[in-house]
Amino acid sequence: MRTKKGLPNDDLYARLEVNPRARPEVIHAAFRALAPNSQPDQEGDSAGFARLKEAIEILGDPDKRTAYDKERNAIDGKVIGAYRVLKFIAEGGFGKTYRGEHVRLRAPVCIKHCSAISPESDALLEHEALVMWGLRHYAIPAVHDLLKLDDGSSALVMSYIEGPTLAQIVEKKGKIAADHVAWIMWRVLNALQYLHFNGVIHGDIKPQNIIVQPKKHMAVLVDFGLAMVKPKSNDQNLGYTELFSPPEQERGEPLIPETDFYSLGMTAIYALTASEDRLRRRELPTTVPGPMRDFLSCLVAHNTLSRPNWNTMDLCDEIAKVREKSFGYVHSNMKELDI
Repeated sequence: MRTKKGLPNDDLYARLEVNPRARPEVIHAAFRALAPNSQPDQEGDSAGFARLKEAIEILGDPDKRTAYDKERNAIDGKVIGAYRVLKFIAEGGFGKTYRGEHVRLRAPVCIKHCSAISPESDALLEHEALVMWGLRHYAIPAVHDLLKLDDGSSALVMSYIEGPTLAQIVEKKGKIAADHVAWIMWRVLNALQYLHFNGVIHGDIKPQNIIVQPKKHMAVLVDFGLAMVKPKSNDQNLGYTELFSPPEQERGEPLIPETDFYSLGMTAIYALTASEDRLRRRELPTTVPGPMRDFLSCLVAHNTLSRPNWNTMDLCDEIAKVREKSFGYVHSNMKELDI
């Protein structure tokens, strides 16, 4: 943040007396209104006008304003609410995530910060917080807080889940053996059974949204930004991820449990192949056993009526049967996934 002597909180928006959410035309109007009162006086003191001119030169230029906002809204190393921001983790389309800690307890947390200051951004983060509020399951992070920062941006505080994403493992290791993909699916299906029973459809299952803890044989489903609670037939979903979303989601139709099944199946195929081209063709390696192939084929059927549902099949029991038929065991005795 730029500061000048005697101006400990010298914010460019404050100079122009506008809200950080102000539209460009409002910013220019503010400059025109304030400039006449800041012209050099008889002694030639032009400091006030120079400060206004600097503000409009930056905030009046879209590219410079974007760069300034990025610097202004950075939370690295700051204390926000009861939490200290420690380390940047990743950046997505909606914001950045950080590892943090509770200031007094030193307990780790994950902080999702949306630096874009707009009613739309606030609504999306509030939506995610409401969807996750009250959910308690070993394969789902818990929401701790939703904060409004001094600069007007918002941050969602959740439990911190340590470990790489499935996408990061595939990027580093390549394709994953079928028996490991099976236990990851089993963990995610347990989370989906809990979510769907509580009326929540995740809506964005993909390798980037599954955190894997190989030594514990745990898989955690994260990022509920596109999730819906008890969607109605006239509701429209919030978006989709290409390759991993089913046809009905791409058409904008409301989410249903079968939407998540399709995305999980496509995620498993990607983990088994480490190839987007083979994923598009749904082409599995010959090393994948027949029962697992058949199970994945059902999950990724284009027709929703051809996919399984909780009323006709307990998918947690079914994946256990698939593991036994495919590998000769239901439990792998914590066989470690080498990453």
